[in-house]
Amino acid sequence: MLQRLLSVILLPVAMLLASVSPPPAVPVRVTLTEDEPVCSAFQTFDSIHGAAESNFYILRPKSDALTAVSTDSFGMNETERDNTRQFMAAIDYCRSHPDTKLVIVPGVYRFTQTYQIIMQGLKNVYIEGEGAKFIFCSPGRMLHVRNCEGLEIHGLAIDYDRANDPIDDVAVVRNADPGTHTLDLCFFEKTDVDESMVFRAATQCDPQSLTFGAPGSEKEVYFYSLEQPIINVAKVSPNVLRVTHSGCMDSFADGETYILRHYVYDGEGIYTENSTHVTYSGMKIYGGTGCFFVFGVGASHFQIIDTTVGVDPRDTTGAHVSTAADAIHIVNTGGRFRVEGCDISRQGDDALNVHDGLGYIDSVEGDTVRMFASAFKLSVGDILRFKDAAFQDIPDFSAVIVGADTSGSLKKVRFDRDVSQVIGKGYIALNTETDSSGYVIRNNYIHENRARGFLLQSSCGLCENNRFYKTQMQAIKIVVDIIPSLWQEGTGVNTLEIRGNTFEQCVVGENSEVITLSTNLNGRSAERYVFENIDIVGNTFTAFPGRLVNASNANGLRFEDNTVKADKAKNALRFGAYCENLMISGNRWQDRGSLIAKFPRCKTFREWVFLYSGEQSVRNAAVNG
Repeated sequence: MLQRLLSVILLPVAMLLASVSPPPAVPVRVTLTEDEPVCSAFQTFDSIHGAAESNFYILRPKSDALTAVSTDSFGMNETERDNTRQFMAAIDYCRSHPDTKLVIVPGVYRFTQTYQIIMQGLKNVYIEGEGAKFIFCSPGRMLHVRNCEGLEIHGLAIDYDRANDPIDDVAVVRNADPGTHTLDLCFFEKTDVDESMVFRAATQCDPQSLTFGAPGSEKEVYFYSLEQPIINVAKVSPNVLRVTHSGCMDSFADGETYILRHYVYDGEGIYTENSTHVTYSGMKIYGGTGCFFVFGVGASHFQIIDTTVGVDPRDTTGAHVSTAADAIHIVNTGGRFRVEGCDISRQGDDALNVHDGLGYIDSVEGDTVRMFASAFKLSVGDILRFKDAAFQDIPDFSAVIVGADTSGSLKKVRFDRDVSQVIGKGYIALNTETDSSGYVIRNNYIHENRARGFLLQSSCGLCENNRFYKTQMQAIKIVVDIIPSLWQEGTGVNTLEIRGNTFEQCVVGENSEVITLSTNLNGRSAERYVFENIDIVGNTFTAFPGRLVNASNANGLRFEDNTVKADKAKNALRFGAYCENLMISGNRWQDRGSLIAKFPRCKTFREWVFLYSGEQSVRNAAVNG
């Protein structure tokens, strides 16, 4: 009733404000197009159509046209304690012989060496791994793909040696005493545990399914980021450990169940860099001690298709975590990628995170800058541009890196000019050499994982026909996020189409909304539009516990033709500061309720008037259900 009354009162004011202060124009959508490639007799290609009529192509080796060679020719054998030397010999052969199909004989192969397997300089090579399984026995990077052009790995299964070195365990809390900072952890699936086990992270989980995300709660500790979090661990019975802690577990209560990770960010599964036209197809990823598929500097035109990331259904070790961190992490690449037809579950962090890194400036002296830059390309010759502390562009100014010391948490960068008169503490650096834009994420099933489904922080993306089920946090998060001591990522997004997806029981922890658009610049929000041309169209949302969308810093946001099946849709859509050109129409609500949040974070009187006028239409399309 109040909102309708406000609409009647404020609509004339909104019309007047619109006439004297029109909203900013929505920028042109980003479109990326490529010419169809010319293939050799040993190649084919996939044509991929994305957002805003974009298209790009990924070349693939033509399997049946290649010369085949078998891994048993290089001595790989299931009986070997370690097959590292033999597999690297096979890779060396492929490097010397482009247009080769390497057939891994079906079987289980162990790799005990502590160093990574380097797959370098491969050109138009197809690795057939159907029926084969690699088990890695030491934490760290498993495979390192670099300087390759036209590589496909198909069908291979990869796991970690959980039987001898578990990635995770599950325990229930007993005898919790915040006064003495003690509690007992009962490992009810095991008959005996080792008191020397490593505590890296503990996350409350569903006590029935033993998957990430306790209904209505989100208790968690990342031990490795704290100073002396565990004081003592004593074994009080074969499967019970008494933990004395610093107070970091005081919120844990009797009867709560937790997944304990012994690894978190302890090495990638497959790291791909300086490589183009790389395909991972039909693979089965059952375990890893960190992020699994990681794509870095110089990677472009790559894809993961028809691949599973999850716990092996035949596992007998009591595993509840697939990969200890992100299933797919894409940072500082050249973009043009696809993820399609994949089943991703139970990973210890996001299903997919795509972004380019940022540098957060701590000090400036003449031509020398010190910055936090945890995932930021800093190479001599790179051209950086800058934004101020409010994320406003510094126009017509850039600087070339002539020296960089990337050791430590603060990176020391020297430029080709004195920059101290233009930039200062709290300013933000962007690298013009990286752009992870241009991607299609389609027909995937994302479920029962810790953290988010997708973190989409690059432009020209299509997120289509995916199914999200019981993600612990947001199903989709679109963000610029700077916490100087931890991470600095996201350069803004123009053109992202989220359409035809289904969202079921997402945000299990009930701590956030299903879809978020937000900025965090070391505790402050950006004072401008950062996200442009964002379409949330034709999706179905079911049984979400709280808010549906929370958006700020968005110019040109469409929420149209969606179906919302929830008992209560109260405050389902929340629009904060620097939101313009909102288009909300054609949506079908099971419970109309109060569809717009009552207390949006408006920065100006003008924004407040426009939102509460209820129309959004003087500058936007009409709000209707």
